[in-house]
Amino acid sequence: MNLADLANQELGNFDPKKDAINNTNQGLPAGDYVVAVEDISHHVYEKSGYDCVRIVFQVTDGEHAGEKEFYNISFATTTKAGKEMPEFVLTRNMKFIAKLGALLGKPVKPSVFAGANETDIHEDIATLLRDGKGTLITLTVTFTPNKKDPSNPYKNYELAPAEQPEAIDVDENDIPF
Repeated sequence: MNLADLANQELGNFDPKKDAINNTNQGLPAGDYVVAVEDISHHVYEKSGYDCVRIVFQVTDGEHAGEKEFYNISFATTTKAGKEMPEFVLTRNMKFIAKLGALLGKPVKPSVFAGANETDIHEDIATLLRDGKGTLITLTVTFTPNKKDPSNPYKNYELAPAEQPEAIDVDENDIPF
């Protein structure tokens, strides 16, 4: 892509009087994407202390091929304000991890969530699912309105199976040296 094409693409919806320069990476737009699970890890952000399972998806084909979607999922039982985490948030996160595990061939049992604290739970999940890296799945991205901040809608994810590439069978006779 040349600079003129890039400028047309990026500046078309950019209002230089209102929009922030560095607020450009909003992730993938709504749609269905075949993605490879690039990374699953336990991560703690240095500045905020936010503790989570970090999942990185990379789009494998189409207009957004090569782009990455980062999803942080936490099993903290209290919010940063010290209030109890809403149950629907925790159950949604559990279902996401269970579905991801099923798609990766790594069943997630309820005992995974029985760790002594969120850090242990995040580490156990990352350890369990880590071997599924490289698996292709279908990632559906949707948005729902945020009543408190309409300019920042909620991003939702759904997962589904995707066709896996056939494994290449190579034996010693196929190796040239």
